[in-house]
Amino acid sequence: MIRFYIRAIGKLKNKAILSLINEYRSRLTNSLDLQELEAKKSTSLAMSIVKTEEAKLLLGDVKSGSYKIALDERGENLSSHQLAELVQKKSISGCSSFTFFIGGADGLDDSVRSSCDKIISFGKITLPHMLARLVLIEQIYRIEKIMSNHPYDK
Repeated sequence: MIRFYIRAIGKLKNKAILSLINEYRSRLTNSLDLQELEAKKSTSLAMSIVKTEEAKLLLGDVKSGSYKIALDERGENLSSHQLAELVQKKSISGCSSFTFFIGGADGLDDSVRSSCDKIISFGKITLPHMLARLVLIEQIYRIEKIMSNHPYDK
């Protein structure tokens, strides 16, 4: 079983987006496990302090041996098939868990990015964390379908 962990700053409150996320979660089969951690947004006014505090929350208690992927606009742009290929290759080589990090309004601290095995981007645009999570969960669903040669991805 492949396990995906999403560690994100901020709580999802928008009911429409939550509904879409729950729709994709319900489509996942038993061959995948998806867990989310919503870390509380820092209340500090200084951006450097905010990012440091949020980094501690995101990096705390990450599963040992998990392949860590940061979502950052400066990361590598991968197609859905390239992301699925990465997950499949790592899975074949024995990695069964993948942890994705989504920063808050000020982005990810350098300590989060430097601790990750890969940094990817969903494009040059900036997405609110709730939309980034929706896109990520859809991509996890798509990864599952690509790996099982399901026609969803066509």
